[in-house]
Amino acid sequence: MMAIDLTERVGLPVRLVPAEEGWQLELGDGVQHEKPSARRITDITPVLKNPAADTPKTLYWMYRDVRLPEYEAQIFASGLRYDLTVFNPGVLCVGGKAQEGDEWNKAAGHYHPYTTTGKTFPEVYEVLHGRGLFLLQFVDDIFVIPPKVTRFVIVEVQAGDLVVIPPNCAHPTIVLGDEPLVTANWVARAFDSQYTPIKLMRGVAYYIVKRGDGYAWERNPAYPEAPEPERVTASELDRWGVPTDEPSYRAFLRHPDAFRFLVRPT
Repeated sequence: MMAIDLTERVGLPVRLVPAEEGWQLELGDGVQHEKPSARRITDITPVLKNPAADTPKTLYWMYRDVRLPEYEAQIFASGLRYDLTVFNPGVLCVGGKAQEGDEWNKAAGHYHPYTTTGKTFPEVYEVLHGRGLFLLQFVDDIFVIPPKVTRFVIVEVQAGDLVVIPPNCAHPTIVLGDEPLVTANWVARAFDSQYTPIKLMRGVAYYIVKRGDGYAWERNPAYPEAPEPERVTASELDRWGVPTDEPSYRAFLRHPDAFRFLVRPT
């Protein structure tokens, strides 16, 4: 495995580098961020299709509040935070023996809290490397258990795609194939992600499982009912006016007003 330079795609000096347990990011001199944190498979046992799955040990690394010092004041004043995440490829399985029907590696999934407008905070995601899926589970009320799922969308994404996560939906990320998936996101910094409603339901309404080299979905039996998934590409979704002609980090610095809806959703 060789290091992959993502500087041009990110807009910051960043490399994807092989590590002891898969892949991590190497940020260039001067780039500030919080201490990276890892999500292990034991951390998301409550939302796995197969709670006995023990491989891979490390699912993904999160690098939060990434910024250059000269733009720190502008980013902080906006009320936003820029993060990077690198997901290891692979299938969630027992003893490293992947089988048909095992889940592809995934994030735990969460909702965002409500704003004063009665909607939850949206988020902007950008795919920097690899391919995967964003699952959008729309509900009437994020705190009702079981929730009433009004719409379930599977968004197929690859490097270069940008997706706006709308209000009032859960959104786990899924990794497909044998390459790591690297994402960036812009989100309001003044809240904590809501993981508990997803844990109580053992995940979202559908599990994404391996079918040959592709994927299929299987209903999570914890949900009494759920609509059939819609499958779309990133280009079919509303981007809410977010520029897509340059990396989102640079786009924010040039057009901060285009990201203001992330802290003031209407």
